[in-house]
Amino acid sequence: MEEKLEKEQVAGGKGPHLLTPQHDAVPCPRDRGTGGQSPESQVAGALGDTQTEPSLDQVLRERDEAIAKKRAVEAELDIFKAKLRAVEAQLLEVLEEKLRLKQEVEAWEDDMQWMVSQQVESQLQRESRGALGAPTDPGTARTPWVRFPLRWWGRWR
Repeated sequence: MEEKLEKEQVAGGKGPHLLTPQHDAVPCPRDRGTGGQSPESQVAGALGDTQTEPSLDQVLRERDEAIAKKRAVEAELDIFKAKLRAVEAQLLEVLEEKLRLKQEVEAWEDDMQWMVSQQVESQLQRESRGALGAPTDPGTARTPWVRFPLRWWGRWR
């Protein structure tokens, strides 16, 4: 049975030995006579070596394009440097403003501490003057309370 199957495959052209491409045995027309050179090399050889080398005009054009590109990049760099200087100036202004405001807050805190101490001192003086003239009953004596306006309540150091 196997012999019959092999005969059919050989006769029908469907054998495993026929699955490999047959065109490998025949050289390709583009490979003939070139020695494996690329088509560009063949054309260059046919036209002569004068066109394969870059012409002076092409070299000058490429140089000019490179110079123009360099100048464009330098101009863009200058723009970004100017923007950076502007941002740095803004940052410096903000830091100076922050320092000024911090000094202002510290001065305000100092003023508030001074005012509170003045209020406490005057309150204690009033209570001590009132205590000298009136007899004190130990049962009715109370600790002095200092009253401050609500606007003075805040955070002090």
